[in-house]
Amino acid sequence: MKILVIEDHKPDAILLRELLSENSSDPIHLFHFKRLGDALEALKTREFDIALLDLSLPDAFGQETFRRLNRVAPSLPIIVLTGIDDRDLVMDLAQAGAQDYLVKSELSSGLLHRSLHYAIERKRTELKLRLAATVFESTLEGIMITDAKTNIISVNEAFCEITGYGTEEIIGCTPAMFESERHSKAFFRQLWDILNKTGQWRGEIWNRRKSGEVFPAWVNISAVPNIADDKIGHYVAVFTEITELKLSEERLNYLAHHDPLTGLPNRLLFQDRLAQGILQAQRGKSMIAVMFLDLDRFKLINDTLGHPIGDELLVAVAERLRRCARETDTIARLGGDEFAVILSSMTREEDVEHVAQKIIQALSSVFCVGGHEVFVTTSIGITFYPGLNNDRSKLLEQADVAMYHAKKHGRNNYQYYTADMNAAAYERLMLETNLRRALEREEFRLYYQPQIDVQTGVVTGVEALIRWQSPELGLVSPGEFIPLLEETGLIVPVGEWVIETACRQMKEWLDAGYAAMTMAVNLSARQFHQVDLVEKIAQILQELSLPPELLELELTESMVMESVDSAIEILHKLKRMGVKVAIDDFGTGVSSLGYLKHFPIDTLKISHDFVLNLPRDSVDASIASAVINLARNMQLSSVAEGVENSEQMDFLCAQDCERLQGYLFSRPVPAEKIAELLGTWQAMPKKSR
Repeated sequence: MKILVIEDHKPDAILLRELLSENSSDPIHLFHFKRLGDALEALKTREFDIALLDLSLPDAFGQETFRRLNRVAPSLPIIVLTGIDDRDLVMDLAQAGAQDYLVKSELSSGLLHRSLHYAIERKRTELKLRLAATVFESTLEGIMITDAKTNIISVNEAFCEITGYGTEEIIGCTPAMFESERHSKAFFRQLWDILNKTGQWRGEIWNRRKSGEVFPAWVNISAVPNIADDKIGHYVAVFTEITELKLSEERLNYLAHHDPLTGLPNRLLFQDRLAQGILQAQRGKSMIAVMFLDLDRFKLINDTLGHPIGDELLVAVAERLRRCARETDTIARLGGDEFAVILSSMTREEDVEHVAQKIIQALSSVFCVGGHEVFVTTSIGITFYPGLNNDRSKLLEQADVAMYHAKKHGRNNYQYYTADMNAAAYERLMLETNLRRALEREEFRLYYQPQIDVQTGVVTGVEALIRWQSPELGLVSPGEFIPLLEETGLIVPVGEWVIETACRQMKEWLDAGYAAMTMAVNLSARQFHQVDLVEKIAQILQELSLPPELLELELTESMVMESVDSAIEILHKLKRMGVKVAIDDFGTGVSSLGYLKHFPIDTLKISHDFVLNLPRDSVDASIASAVINLARNMQLSSVAEGVENSEQMDFLCAQDCERLQGYLFSRPVPAEKIAELLGTWQAMPKKSR
């Protein structure tokens, strides 16, 4: 796919490139220009499949930017990129021919890829419809001539074919025989007034065929004066039936206001319905509720099973949502896996709560799509009009904020918007904005925590742990930014950076003469299911000439159990390469031992949750012992993390756990501190081993 990117802001251009490179099954070729003029020159010699256009450029601004590009390349699908969500601007651009309107702050890889796909399809459909309309307009036109008293004196063959009457049935009659009764007497009075004053009238008229069928026609009526006295002697009406054109207009209007995948209203129509709902609420002194819905786990399903399955799931979700609402309500798909609902003429909050519970229950049942059984849940944010803040332009934003809080409260629930949510939403926006630039600004750091071999007391491995030192926000907790990396899709490029940086550091230690150690790196679910994961890791190891057995990838139980067959295939590829695999936090997930024996893994890591209360908590002690024994019996290595005191260490040593990791030995520290520790480790008291 050849994509024309017209964007002068370098970070946004880089972000677009990264998002487009993610999850792309087709080759992507980007042609980037910072000025509109340069892009217009390129269009003279090159053809592109689609354009991503920023409205604010050094040589063009606002809607005129779009119009200039559209004039030069009217057949090119154009997606407008902007920093603000302006409803009026959206409507104007849609009417001018823009295929989509994306707010930069809301971009994700899935949203951008789907927008590209649908924009190209919509443009193809639009061009076909316009071509059809042109054909219809240029067919043979019906012609009717009357005398000054409007008695019909002549018609052509096309006229007869269109109306269904024979010539002998028409001659001598008046045009009143074709009236459809769709127009008022005032309409015809105005028509004749204009015709007699100007000598011409053109416009749309609904006529009736001989069969009784009513059809639309575009009519041009001219008053023809007599040569002798200059008085009107005849009227000539030339008309074209525009039934197909009207259908095309309706189809184009439908495409402009509906999501082509689900058939639900899109963001444009949703905003229009919302404005109507507010007016009705004001007149009827009633209340409307706005819901913002986001599907939990959809991105994982989409990335794992593929976009066609994801699309099929979205269609099924839309159908279930339709069954949860009344005909007077509006259900819209805003994009990606985001939906919105307008509940009109509500009188009690309890009724809204009932609908929210109904939606949650409806979406909780299993979906059968593409031969797979999948489960999704939804997080719902709700706001009201009138409510805490009667700014109608903020209603969807408020519902979105409330939805985010529903996700923070464990997902698969609903939350009402409250005034104190604004501060939290602003903090999240700032966090996400800075996070998107963190990789580019090299703000991420890797810290390393040593793993101690119980038998020898030697450091035989380290775990790489990411940290974010933001100039604006300071040191941000991984618990805050890692979930956001997952949500935005940035976890993929950041995760790749972590693997490469950790391997590069291990190579530096080896070159400096330190003994070979295992470098443990955590993988995210999205990374693990990337189609080119194995190839990228192989490339990194090859470029650094690093032995693959020194890299240990840590996965959670839930990641490998999400799609067992796919996981086994990926794990076998990693094993054939020589990379080690560990199951992190073993015992906290829902894996089956029957599946575990099929996974080609090397290590089981005991979660710090079980180590924390050792040896006092008998249940945790039993679980830790069971995991260690299981690892030994399956000829796997065992690692306990979170070891903070000598009692925990003594218990784990007595159980023959092979490696220990925790604050008792060292906190996660920068690479240079690890180098110091390796140089002095043998001098530590034996009791600390």
